Amino acid sequence: MKRVIAILALLASLALVPAAQAGKAVKYEGKTSSGHKVTFTLKGKRVYNLESGIAVSCIPIQGGGSPTGGVETFSYTGWVELGPERQFTFMKTPAFHYNEVTTNHTLSTKLVNPKTGLITGATRIQYEFLIPKYPIGTFAIFSCLGEGTFRAKPIVSK
Repeated sequence: MKRVIAILALLASLALVPAAQAGKAVKYEGKTSSGHKVTFTLKGKRVYNLESGIAVSCIPIQGGGSPTGGVETFSYTGWVELGPERQFTFMKTPAFHYNEVTTNHTLSTKLVNPKTGLITGATRIQYEFLIPKYPIGTFAIFSCLGEGTFRAKPIVSK
């Protein structure tokens, strides 16, 4: 009896996989905890082309500068699976520096309500950069961190 139930459960789960993969792309829009717009496309269980703003603070970790902060873009071109924490790293020119730096991104997403399509998530970005100082050959090292959450719903066509 247990074997029959296990086989039926396996067949049912296999039948659901093509249905989820065959789903059409749905555009989402929402707000972050800092009030910035977030947009992405959901197809199956994958989030595509996430675009958002995130509040970032930069502090000098060795002195010699004043803290700064503002909005940084949090964007990911490509796709990432819905689910727990995903980490990715790439080079980009941040809002507070003039050269490319290595940025560390963390993204987690969750489908909260399948009926309404509500998706919640958390974003985090971290990077560091150097600012030259006088006398020549000395630098101020800045460390930047931004974290936030978001809520997004499917865009309803009018």
